[in-house]
Amino acid sequence: MTSLESVTRARRWAAVALVATAAGACGSATSAPTPSPSPAVKRFSSATFSAVIPKGWSDHTMDQREVQSINADGMVLMLLIAAHTTANIGNEHIDVSVVAQPVPDDQLLSYLQSVSQNGAANVSQPEPFALGGSSGLFVTYDLMSNDNPPKALRSQDMIVNHAGETYEIVLNTAAADFDAQQSALNQVLQTWQWTQ
Repeated sequence: MTSLESVTRARRWAAVALVATAAGACGSATSAPTPSPSPAVKRFSSATFSAVIPKGWSDHTMDQREVQSINADGMVLMLLIAAHTTANIGNEHIDVSVVAQPVPDDQLLSYLQSVSQNGAANVSQPEPFALGGSSGLFVTYDLMSNDNPPKALRSQDMIVNHAGETYEIVLNTAAADFDAQQSALNQVLQTWQWTQ
């Protein structure tokens, strides 16, 4: 073997060793994958509570035209609107309001039952729920929209007392979208935190 062949062979082995070392460093079982950025979770905050804004929903609390269109009793603290769905009613929403006059705990049931006097049908039996340590009641019911032709709506109306105020939380959606939109309401409720 000539010295030129020895040098060439040594270079080849050095190159093979370098490639093997580099490949081993890249594929090490102990190297951690680079975390991918996760989408930021949007949170709604008011003076009295905060909650997550579900993905696909947007905050319209400051849009007075939208706030007036939902006809809430009392002062609207939060208005979240869903993206348009196949039902295309345009204002599927979750709203939170403080009713004008606080409702005593022993009258929450009769307050909820009064929704049936406002055109609601198929009103469910009231059920208890807990919200950030406070307890309340909710019902679900069907309505017809004022559109021409009218569209079938389904709502969940919740009422809870906290710190001397009565809060009403309403999911109003097309009947066909209710189950899907209820998961957004559940996300709001599960992330709810009282700030006072």
